[in-house]
Amino acid sequence: MDVLIKSFNRPYYLDRCLQSIYANVLDTTISIKVLDDGTPSRYLEKIKLKFPKIEIFKSESYDEKSNSIENNQDLENTKIPIALWLNTAKQATDYFLLLEDDIWFTRKINFEETQKFLIEENVFSLKLFWLNNPKLIHGTTIKNKGSVTIFNPNVFTKNPFLHRLIFGMTRFNIRKTMGFLKLYSKEKALHYYSIYGVAGAIFNKNYFLSLWGTHNNQVDENLQLKNAVKFWYRNPKIQFARTNEEFVATGFLSSATNKNFDAGEFDIFTFNKILNEAWFSNKFDVMDNFPNDINVSKINAILFDENNPKATTEDWEKWVFLFKNQFQNIGCNI
Repeated sequence: MDVLIKSFNRPYYLDRCLQSIYANVLDTTISIKVLDDGTPSRYLEKIKLKFPKIEIFKSESYDEKSNSIENNQDLENTKIPIALWLNTAKQATDYFLLLEDDIWFTRKINFEETQKFLIEENVFSLKLFWLNNPKLIHGTTIKNKGSVTIFNPNVFTKNPFLHRLIFGMTRFNIRKTMGFLKLYSKEKALHYYSIYGVAGAIFNKNYFLSLWGTHNNQVDENLQLKNAVKFWYRNPKIQFARTNEEFVATGFLSSATNKNFDAGEFDIFTFNKILNEAWFSNKFDVMDNFPNDINVSKINAILFDENNPKATTEDWEKWVFLFKNQFQNIGCNI
């Protein structure tokens, strides 16, 4: 089974992700493919030296983005590397694991045994985590085997037209009207994530590729959810599953996108550059505090020593609070 890891300018988290894979995946051979969109080459070279068996694939915008990051320039090119993701997925094994660089394993897993079970049971998506939010794995149990639970997602409608009308339309106050009619609610909408995941899941290749149909080079979760419902409607015998416990965790101390959340002068690219350099200089042990998130005290000490007005400890802590808050508001227990 292939492991595909989306990566962008956070080699310190990528290092942690890779270390966790080699420590927890029980298969004798692992095929790991890092899909990078702009991490400066010297960081990737260090990653490659540390993990020589991995493959690194670069996006078409890699050179432009990595040069901007290395030279502390504003990132004008914000194109999402969807082509890289899909082209790699097309060449991947029939079932593959999709991660992001800030996701790491916390439990042991055997891919070969897991894939065999998924094929036997016609499971097209296996969630490895859901941020402790039961709304994202909403359904009734069909079967348990080992560490996996097959479940029947409990959603408001499986009909693609009705789903799009109730949950996918945002123009002309349609969503507000649906809410007034008690057809739409945020909780009902979240239930559809039981059949979809951005990362941290094992996908059947055909199912994953179907999620990105007519993507217009944009990341649109509403579109992907619509495509998921459509695929399920056309293939009613497919199954969905989750692990009994969360097998991976994710970080909430940084981001790959520069969203400020009104946290003073905080700039995520400046923050990541500081941590990247500390990691590159071997002044930053990314496994400290594992399997929990990276040691906050250590990050605070690095920021304090750097004394950069765009990444103060105070602004960073405020940013983290606001970043986490958007997930807690939808029921995630992080």
